[in-house]
Amino acid sequence: MITILALGDSLTTGYGLAPEASFASRLEQILNREGRDVRVIDGGVSGDTAYDGLRRIDRLLAHNPDLVIVEFGTNDWYSGLPVEEIKANLARIIEKCQGAGALVLLTGVRSLSGQGEYDARFHNLYQELAREKQVPLMPDFLPGIPGNLDLTLPDGLHPNEAGVDAIVAAVLPVLRPLLDEVLGE
Repeated sequence: MITILALGDSLTTGYGLAPEASFASRLEQILNREGRDVRVIDGGVSGDTAYDGLRRIDRLLAHNPDLVIVEFGTNDWYSGLPVEEIKANLARIIEKCQGAGALVLLTGVRSLSGQGEYDARFHNLYQELAREKQVPLMPDFLPGIPGNLDLTLPDGLHPNEAGVDAIVAAVLPVLRPLLDEVLGE
């Protein structure tokens, strides 16, 4: 069995949704339907920033994940936290995961915009970090979701069930090769 840790914030844990409709649950359901023996641990906490994730990662690595999906940034972006601080926290998370022997998939949130110059620096940190740490990057965990009321809860940001399925569909092409790598295929 492959163990995946979905480490993130409300987008991972399924804010406003039933537990079985969360990203972690839907990802596990779909991968199992594909015939993959996978368990996905929901390591999401609503409101968390990359710093909060760094504080929690050691405890979550006790699950011995083979692969960690690192999904942070939305709350950091909304708070306007210093880009260097976000990058340093994400770097430490990646290092801890790699140190535990897990592959890492880093996800950005390119669809967030509206903070001027900050946006470019914020979005670039993910590309820089993926290159520096040699991990694959999914540039946007929320592809076409913010503001799309067919895919979000009434707040226009948090995905509804259809939005979660859209996220899972976007993650799978990047994730499948990593699962094959875990299996040595």
